[in-house]
Amino acid sequence: YKSARPPLAALLAMIPIIKGRAYSITTAPSSSPDSVELCVLINIYWCKGDGSMRYGTACNMLRKLKAGDTVFCRIKSGSMEPPKHDQPGKRWPFYFVSIAYSMHSSLNYIFVCFFYAKVCCVGIGSGIAPHMALIRDRVFAATNGLAVEPLSLYFGNRFSNREFLYKSELEQIATEHGDWFTLHTAFSRDVIGKKIYVQDLVAVNEDVREILLERAGLLYVCGNRNLPGPLRNSIIEIFANGRTDDKSQAEAISAMEEMFIHGRAQQEVW
Repeated sequence: YKSARPPLAALLAMIPIIKGRAYSITTAPSSSPDSVELCVLINIYWCKGDGSMRYGTACNMLRKLKAGDTVFCRIKSGSMEPPKHDQPGKRWPFYFVSIAYSMHSSLNYIFVCFFYAKVCCVGIGSGIAPHMALIRDRVFAATNGLAVEPLSLYFGNRFSNREFLYKSELEQIATEHGDWFTLHTAFSRDVIGKKIYVQDLVAVNEDVREILLERAGLLYVCGNRNLPGPLRNSIIEIFANGRTDDKSQAEAISAMEEMFIHGRAQQEVW
């Protein structure tokens, strides 16, 4: 109606609110008490009409930031948690320490460190972020004389020459802390005609079965929504250890499902 003259406030109320973006923190408060680091994928896409290149809303804002700029944010607990203690008589082979961390006196979060948990981490792309926080926390613990249990990281991306995130740091950790840290990498576009993904490595490496099945360790997964399904199949394959009979397959499936049911497997996917 041309005669309608709605107030500005009413018009603004009709505009959908842009949802906040959530990014995982890669730093550990133990080793970096005065800073918070994020691993953010810069989303780029091309418009169908004019073919122009555009950036994602939030990542483009972060991309344009300069040193000294103010960013309004909040820190909240992620989806990765310690296991549920819901099995009578079951004691998980680890303990955790909660550390309250404050930034600018107003933001707080709890970081949980599993020095005595055997852990298998699987991440692709920027999904390496929460794993880096856990690894850095363990490095800090080991450097300060604490005993640290085994941790295996399975990281995947497309190209190793430009998408191997935290390459130098991870390789240094693998060299200096090889007694507890193992690094596995898969880059799907490095070899033409032969795509290798993290789930392919999980299906054939013994440390997955040793940590998750034989030693009741923890599994942490972070990546896009295409990762969990193939990864679960690979876990079943390595749990079965080459046996294809119905009984072995059923036992492997049951062991994989129990990890998720009782909280020993946690995933953060988008």
